[in-house]
Amino acid sequence: MARTGELLEIDAEVDPIEELGAICRKVLDENGPAILFNNVQGYDYPVIANMLATPDRIAQAFEVPVENLTEEYTKRTSGAQLERQPLVDTAPCKEITIYKDELDIRQLIPQILSNPEDGGAYLNYGLVVMKDPDTGLRNLGIYRMQIRDGNRTGLWSSPTSHGGTIRVKGDMANKKAEIAVCIGCDPLLYVASQIPGLDLGVDEIELAASIRGEPYDMIRCDTVDLEVPAHAQMVLEGYILPNEKEEEGPYGEYPGYYGPVGQQPVIEFHHATRRKNPLYAYTYLGLPPTETHAMGQMMGEAGYLQKLRMSVAPTVKDVYCPLDMHTIIVSLKKTYEQQAKHVIYDL
Repeated sequence: MARTGELLEIDAEVDPIEELGAICRKVLDENGPAILFNNVQGYDYPVIANMLATPDRIAQAFEVPVENLTEEYTKRTSGAQLERQPLVDTAPCKEITIYKDELDIRQLIPQILSNPEDGGAYLNYGLVVMKDPDTGLRNLGIYRMQIRDGNRTGLWSSPTSHGGTIRVKGDMANKKAEIAVCIGCDPLLYVASQIPGLDLGVDEIELAASIRGEPYDMIRCDTVDLEVPAHAQMVLEGYILPNEKEEEGPYGEYPGYYGPVGQQPVIEFHHATRRKNPLYAYTYLGLPPTETHAMGQMMGEAGYLQKLRMSVAPTVKDVYCPLDMHTIIVSLKKTYEQQAKHVIYDL
């Protein structure tokens, strides 16, 4: 990103309480670069924000020109060949081990209050690794975690999400669900974790490897039966506590309003590893444009274009999804009178 002018470095001290989020908001509004905060008050490591907040930077992750991004995304995801990833014995993410009696996630995770009315600081850009207890298959997703005392966080996950399904299975069996949270990874892992319409059991890490055309070295966690990308900056290991919920929220949401306070599951972390000099990955969430909207727009346009061309309208010219994430505009060369209605019904 730095080579292409897509990275802004800020060396001045920045307060994680509202100031860091406000800077992100200003830069996003100007369609600006990713930001590297080198001096976050009360925190030992740099923070990188909004890595994939524009089509240009997503295209850089795919290593293609931005005008080819939709076509390339469609080609790589629809033709993905999923293969087991290689296991290694040593990894950058394990240069430093933090044992249970030394762990304080408030020291590892900067206490960033993104928006003034947020219910607290959140870990909001960790790649969450879980395993379906019925099949043993891995799942990768991104879920918000409000940071609490005692190395605990919440877990804001919809019951219909894959992560929600896995933790409900833990509740039903009254068993702890193992979890690992990877912070700071290859951008394509973030993309793969958000691809809509995947079946539970499709391994997003294997999908990301297929997208980039190269496998990811994986390493076993120390205390839970999970594998994580070896190149991660940090990894937290813990359990989702069965049938235990605590109040969580509010939190600034992607349409630009605060979501409600709700009872959400609880994670208890007991172990962590990190690089010697890690980089913390963060994303700002609020009104568009943000990283969430940029990825949603790219995936929506590619997904709907492919779906419509393969079903009711092979003559669809293009699809545009505005950043509000609730509107779809279709350019169509009609071949019969009612075709536009059929396109609408198929969306």
